[in-house]
Amino acid sequence: MPESFDLVVVGGGVIGCATMRACLLERPGLTACLVEREPELALHQSGRNSGVVHAGYNQKPGTIKARFVVEGSRRVREFCRTNNVPVVEDGILVVARDESEIATLKELLARGQANGACVELIDRQRLGELEPHASGIAALLAAEGASFDARGYTLALAGQARGLGAEFFLGESVEDIHEKGDRVEVRTTKRTVEAKTLVCAAGLYADRLARKVGLSKKYRMVPFRGEYRELVPSRRQLVRSHIYPAPNLKFPFLGVHLSRTFDGRVLVGPGAVLALGRDSYGRFDVNLKDFAEMAGEKGFWKLFLSSDFRAVARQEWRKSLFPRAVAAEARGLVPELKDEDLVESRAGIRAQLVSTDGELVDDLVIEESARTIHVLNAVSPALTCSLPFADHITLLVAKRLWQPVP
Repeated sequence: MPESFDLVVVGGGVIGCATMRACLLERPGLTACLVEREPELALHQSGRNSGVVHAGYNQKPGTIKARFVVEGSRRVREFCRTNNVPVVEDGILVVARDESEIATLKELLARGQANGACVELIDRQRLGELEPHASGIAALLAAEGASFDARGYTLALAGQARGLGAEFFLGESVEDIHEKGDRVEVRTTKRTVEAKTLVCAAGLYADRLARKVGLSKKYRMVPFRGEYRELVPSRRQLVRSHIYPAPNLKFPFLGVHLSRTFDGRVLVGPGAVLALGRDSYGRFDVNLKDFAEMAGEKGFWKLFLSSDFRAVARQEWRKSLFPRAVAAEARGLVPELKDEDLVESRAGIRAQLVSTDGELVDDLVIEESARTIHVLNAVSPALTCSLPFADHITLLVAKRLWQPVP
């Protein structure tokens, strides 16, 4: 017989763990379990990132991201301070290297102000005071940007959820989801569980699981590998906080930047290389099933045939194959940096949705069926948005569990 719960959450990343915690805080006594395919939590996007708490200047006003990012930043930093999760509140600088990039800074300033972020434009002199080795003619200063232990934060959320009574089933992949009447049944590789409601926050596999209940018809997952390099210890003094380039606003990627982590390292990157598999963390890893699925989608080809995207893709592959290209781009921000100052670091996979129209989806996406709620595009800054976003999902759960369902 299936094990029975009020709520089942699929996905052991930050959104899954934050949602489980939020639901149990809102409704003590709720019976709930979380299913995660890996033997540990937060092994993918939630644990393979630069550990930046974003400040709210890059998100388009009116989006879900913009709605939650500033509140999320404040709450994440407060959570870390009160729960012994390492956090360094050191600010973010977005640098204009020439006059052509000033307009981008002004657009980011306007977005930040509309979102309620603490942002200001500063001149070359002030930039030099904050980051003596950085080069630029002006910068956007987001004083509330920070560095934190992202995986430690996710594990702390999970620990609180456990303390509130949640059960965790690790190392179990979801094979099927089936709605029947007033219940939803989830079959894993080890057990079958049923619940009144399911929340799926499965990251790289979110679209596949959503399709099992007839959702995600307009979207498909296209994975992008973010490759990080880092400064050798003797050159870490070149960066005090976070130095970002003025981004290309046509794409949701932020370009090569230099970020001092909570433990004092300096990451350089990430890239945004089209990955040939959903778990293809290695440069030449290929998953034929994933690649064939991508290649069979019209949305993927519409994206790939865009001249703007192809130009970005060529540039990103060049940086992946030739480390000197990363150093050259980083030198645009910190001229003293040398090729030999960089060594390979980790890689992550961005679980990026692409629409059937060939557009890179630039916001968080939620789709619902009668008994399920699916988070389909939990990309950056989902970590920063996690606490208020989890509260938002909890409201959707509440309509099904402790308020009458129409």
